[in-house]
Amino acid sequence: MKLGLIGHPLGHSWSPEIHAFMIHEAYQKWDLAEDEFISFMQKKDFDGINATIPYKEKVIPYLDALDPSAEAVGAVNCIVNQNGRLKGYNTDAIGFAQMLAADHCDVKGKNTALLGTGGASKAAEYALKKMGARVQKVSRRQKPDCIAYEQLYQKEAEFQCIVNATPVGMAPHTEESPIDLSAFTKLDTVIDIVANPLRTKLMFDAKMRGIPYIGGFEMLVRQAFAADELFTGKKLDPALIQACMNALFQKKRNLVLIGMPTCGKSTLAQILAQMTQRRVIEMDDEIVQKLGMPIKDCFALKGEECFRRIEQQTAEDLQNEQGCIISCGGGIVVSQKAMQALSANGLIIWIQRDLDRLFASDSRPLSGNEEYMKTLFQKRQPLYQKYSDVTVSNNTDLEEAAHQILKAAGEEEI
Repeated sequence: MKLGLIGHPLGHSWSPEIHAFMIHEAYQKWDLAEDEFISFMQKKDFDGINATIPYKEKVIPYLDALDPSAEAVGAVNCIVNQNGRLKGYNTDAIGFAQMLAADHCDVKGKNTALLGTGGASKAAEYALKKMGARVQKVSRRQKPDCIAYEQLYQKEAEFQCIVNATPVGMAPHTEESPIDLSAFTKLDTVIDIVANPLRTKLMFDAKMRGIPYIGGFEMLVRQAFAADELFTGKKLDPALIQACMNALFQKKRNLVLIGMPTCGKSTLAQILAQMTQRRVIEMDDEIVQKLGMPIKDCFALKGEECFRRIEQQTAEDLQNEQGCIISCGGGIVVSQKAMQALSANGLIIWIQRDLDRLFASDSRPLSGNEEYMKTLFQKRQPLYQKYSDVTVSNNTDLEEAAHQILKAAGEEEI
């Protein structure tokens, strides 16, 4: 079969890997400029395609038929070539609704601010309304059925849920966020349909405020599953959805180890590397290379502020790494910006070890004596808790701790 994705730009799309996992078919990316898009659709030289930004609405005039859901949404992201007749479907709405259901996210009766007005927004709106949400669309400019962002901030207390259906925050522009969450006082749900990075700045900001959030990666996989059933004309095993997500997590997501000095991060990183065939990145080693001197000498000659600046820069440099084990220095959590960078494509794992099992070390500038270690432990413990996704105890058996990490990451059966 000749399958693929059309859109522009497509540099960071994971679709080929998802479809290859689901149906073992080659899946191409056609990054099309506007004039190329017109000729592509006229030729119909494909068996099935998915459409993404900016073509979810622009494909409609080239279609011979629309599935009722696509007609209701007003946007198409899946097209099947039926002997020269093109039929359009919308599996985005399916993927979005199934993602919320799987994550037990109940939007019924919630005032929901839906950011964006494009094809993805239309699919989300359709699904949200079917699930009983009260939807208010938000655009850069006020329109008859949309409020502008300025009005959204003015009415912030009215909303319990925000859905980002814009591409803001998508790689490589991971420092961007469509809104400032600090202005909202009543939110209990944040949903971002951006799939890459796995955790956008918007999602990270929600985590920092204790607001439950969902990212678009699961939606991406679920809509692809629905599209593959249409492409093949077969019912596929629903277990493929979670299996695909776990396989891609192992390939795309970093395991980021945080915790006190001497808690066992470096040793666990090596054990995990042997178990998963991942590459280990020791952040301290990366920093030493940048500094051109041992970390202890940097503290003595240039001070902690200089070290933290280089540490944050190193974390930001590592943001684009995929499928690695990153072992962090004990103080990485003092920088929220560093933790945001590591969280973008990382599962943050706090390696917890009891204070009486930690030990002072002359090689570590802030853990040279036991009394200061106690102070450091009390100071950093709330930060480890704040940033971590998973907590694993490392008080007894290292191998068992490594297995607990892989179970928490969905890479080993519980």
